[in-house]
Amino acid sequence: MIVPTRRFYWLAIAPLLVILAGKGDPSALRVAWIVMGVAAAGLALDGLFAHLRAQPVFERIAPNRLFLDQPEKIAWIVVNSSNSALKLVLADSVPESCRAEPSTFRLEAPPRSRQEIHYDLVAHERGEAEFGDLAYRIQGPIGLAWAQKRSPAPLSLFCLPYLAGAKAAELAERRALLRQAGSHRYRFRGAGTSFESLREYSPQDDIRWVDWKATARLSRPISRNFEIERHQQVLILVDSSRAMTTYCGRRTKFDAMLEAAILVARSALSQGDGLGLLAFSDQVENYLHPRREAVQLKAVIESLHARQPRLVEPNYEAALTLAAKRNLKRTLVILLTDLTVTEAARRMLLYLRLLYPRHLPLVVTIADETIEQEELAIPRTALDFYRLGVACELSYERALLMEQLRRSGVEVLESRADQVAIRTIERYLDLKRRLRL
Repeated sequence: MIVPTRRFYWLAIAPLLVILAGKGDPSALRVAWIVMGVAAAGLALDGLFAHLRAQPVFERIAPNRLFLDQPEKIAWIVVNSSNSALKLVLADSVPESCRAEPSTFRLEAPPRSRQEIHYDLVAHERGEAEFGDLAYRIQGPIGLAWAQKRSPAPLSLFCLPYLAGAKAAELAERRALLRQAGSHRYRFRGAGTSFESLREYSPQDDIRWVDWKATARLSRPISRNFEIERHQQVLILVDSSRAMTTYCGRRTKFDAMLEAAILVARSALSQGDGLGLLAFSDQVENYLHPRREAVQLKAVIESLHARQPRLVEPNYEAALTLAAKRNLKRTLVILLTDLTVTEAARRMLLYLRLLYPRHLPLVVTIADETIEQEELAIPRTALDFYRLGVACELSYERALLMEQLRRSGVEVLESRADQVAIRTIERYLDLKRRLRL
């Protein structure tokens, strides 16, 4: 394909200038036609020579994976093995869900040269990202035409969720373990059944942990340390129905819950517990039975990285029934869902009662910031009063539902989106410490 350059467009104006200079004289028209023919012939010849020029070699260098909303460096290596300089324009075919900055490059490749150019790629959707071919243009020797060509360069990368709270979650896990064992040493300690050592009493300790003989001997409160109980089971249920499509800040509730699921999975495996996953919407879409192997975390990430919430109602019956049937051993069932739609949440309560008391259910939900803002806003118009009334009613129904869940033996955790992963890990470790599992 031949594409005119800017120089050709300037040359194409020459016939018009000749006609204007000759004031429409027939001789001027003949000269204009000659100039136009010369320009067209030059365009065709220059485009032909551009096609016949030695072709450069291109190689794309990309990372093994992309992360959501995080810029990644993509490089192109351009090798010109000919004896003449080449003027090039490059445009990479990036995935539709990605944005490249800059999108095109202009460069001059000297003879016998090797250059490397970079651009930033930002992915906006999780899942598989497909790169296409490289589109490039070579300028002809007289600069009137570009020869447009394509260099095959298909590439498939996975775009994974960016775990923005990974470091904070790790610190929260360490703090929780230090609170259990005292700040003087760091080991996996908790409220198991095997005695490990003695330490200073802490106000957070259960009175049953006090060693009265050591207390009397040392004249100060002394508590027992116990080896943390391992080889327990944790099953994470991820709701991917329509309620999870609402936004909390710049990301959806599903993205926040997905990050929480991965970080909790990593924490549970590091504690030596068996970790399982169940993703559902109007049906059970994926199930991983609890395992303690380190490869289970990779399986969890691969199961969730491309998943998107669907505009359907959640089928709590299918998800919770399957969880109860497949897990006979006592299991901490962490349900990551939304309680905004109270009718669906009440159906969830009916099936959560099937799990208790054999299993320990923990419902994790994200606080609705919109309702909180409407409750705190000062009403000035009739519409503002109406919004305030609706927000108060929804908030009351939500609080009533969570109280019903707690009275049924279900642990409930409500958190802001940016803190949901951290607080879920803290609650999980606290339940282990208090022997709830």
